[in-house]
Amino acid sequence: MFGEVNAINPNLNVGTYKNTKQLGKDAFLRLLVTQMENQDPLNPMDNTKFVSQMAQFSALEQTTNLANSFDKFEKGFSASMQLQAASLIGEKASVLSNTVDVIAGKSGTIGFSLPDECLTYVKIFDKGGKLVDTEKLGWLSSGKHLYRWSATNDEGVQVPDGTYTFQVQAIKKDGTHLQISGSKGGTISAVKFEEGQIYVTINGVDYPLSKITQLFKG
Repeated sequence: MFGEVNAINPNLNVGTYKNTKQLGKDAFLRLLVTQMENQDPLNPMDNTKFVSQMAQFSALEQTTNLANSFDKFEKGFSASMQLQAASLIGEKASVLSNTVDVIAGKSGTIGFSLPDECLTYVKIFDKGGKLVDTEKLGWLSSGKHLYRWSATNDEGVQVPDGTYTFQVQAIKKDGTHLQISGSKGGTISAVKFEEGQIYVTINGVDYPLSKITQLFKG
């Protein structure tokens, strides 16, 4: 790439640079200048090689500048995303989950989406897997739905605070049984930034921002 080192001065000093796998543009230029300074006056570098090496230097410089510009853009974009995420504090949101929290005797919101009109049931289980309550929601239209559990068992007795698991079961008009993925809702109380990822805190639990399925009022 640089031709052969001239025999007049084989011990060339091109300055100190880091021993990396990629040659930076500054080291590239030092090597080129040093080669020109130590070339044999009786056998100088031909124009073709010189133009070729200058073209390589120009390409390397453009690549370095592009990488620096992208790095600045990435940092700016990350700061913008963090600022926008911080504005979510105090908002109500739903996140992908099959659990629902009971805090101070009140249940969080259970969310789900139906593909068709279905006869819909919600079953609630405690942390031991025991069925606590079954709620018949009746025939619901297709689309997104929000449901707030009463936080009572089948006998109408208030359940203890804690985290419960729920299942949404639906039956289509043709008799097909469906197991519906759910989400749970709550108020975003904090936003955290860890290892380049954004997390929101809902009911004391951290979720990746990507887990949010809906923001809503009320």
